[in-house]
Amino acid sequence: MQISEQILSMKDDCVKIRRDLHRIPEIGFELHKTHEYIKPIIEACRPDELKVLAEVGLKAVFYAKGADRTIAFRADMDGMKNTEENKFRFRSRNKGVMHGCGHDGHMTILLLLAKWISLNRDKLKCNVVLLFQPGEEGWGGARKMIDEGALVSPKVDRIYGLHLWPTVPGGKIGIRWSNLMAQTSDFEIKIHGKSAHASTPQMGIDAIVVAAELITMIQSVITRDVDPHQDALLTLGKIVGGTSHNVIAEEVTMSGTLRVFSNELYDKLMRQIIALLKGLEMATGAGISMQTIVHYPYVANPRALVEKFYTVLDSMDDVVLVEPVMAAEDFAEYQQKVEGMFMFLGVNGGRGGAPLHSSKFDFDEEVLLVGAEAFKRILESENYA
Repeated sequence: MQISEQILSMKDDCVKIRRDLHRIPEIGFELHKTHEYIKPIIEACRPDELKVLAEVGLKAVFYAKGADRTIAFRADMDGMKNTEENKFRFRSRNKGVMHGCGHDGHMTILLLLAKWISLNRDKLKCNVVLLFQPGEEGWGGARKMIDEGALVSPKVDRIYGLHLWPTVPGGKIGIRWSNLMAQTSDFEIKIHGKSAHASTPQMGIDAIVVAAELITMIQSVITRDVDPHQDALLTLGKIVGGTSHNVIAEEVTMSGTLRVFSNELYDKLMRQIIALLKGLEMATGAGISMQTIVHYPYVANPRALVEKFYTVLDSMDDVVLVEPVMAAEDFAEYQQKVEGMFMFLGVNGGRGGAPLHSSKFDFDEEVLLVGAEAFKRILESENYA
């Protein structure tokens, strides 16, 4: 994608902002340094309104004279728990926390867009809302932003977002209409047995044995109850139980995720899992409970918006048509309220290539200029919609 002169002139700012943010990753809603860093940059762009939402998030509003439509762009802000292994000078200064999912890049892109808007206020024909959202990594940040007014005053008509993506070639836009990212529920299952000495197992109810049965049985919900042509994935990623090598375990806790692309399939699988747990309770005498901790809808792009985006490209060589992925994104929460489009910005190549959430995740900052240019072109196209 050909980068416009105004965006290209921001290259030094792009590198500095991204690297400054990369040094100070924070978790969830505890993003005070991040907030303090980006707020003055936004203020310098002279938005008509700047509000704090979701504790440390920001909503910047740029009004256009006589506008009857409002377009929003969103970037997530939070880092993740991981110890960075990169050795460059701008690596994380916060032990055990890093920007391993590219949110430093997302914020940088939105800040560049804010700078471009400040230089082109006279060209705006629609209102623009820029949302800097905390708590994307499993904290429900989008829902909190929405509850506190992210999409009202002014009423947002459309919203756009993106995510850096290491399997898409650097500088290319990965996109598709319909389902893009999965509906995801994080859940926790607790098994309550009865403790006993290892020499008298008949006196107890072994929660570990029950857990072993459950692990095997729960996978059959996916392999035998789901049409092979439908996408569904159930992962148990954590198990904690037992207190000693010679004691029958009284309690086991396991947690995992269920990922699908259909509300109907999700409801069906949850019913099947609950029925399975009840049956296992009856068979073993253990108590089994299940709690959904976080639930995100699936990300799906309207075909009309994707086709409209094609019209702002230099050529179709700028994009890669991607397959649906089973990862989740709480951008879907915004799409539940207003029309929206989400896309991937390729970072594969150069310093990029390590997977998301890797301790070695990195990318070339030049790709962020492509992201800013894409957002700029979308905004320009909305001006004349």
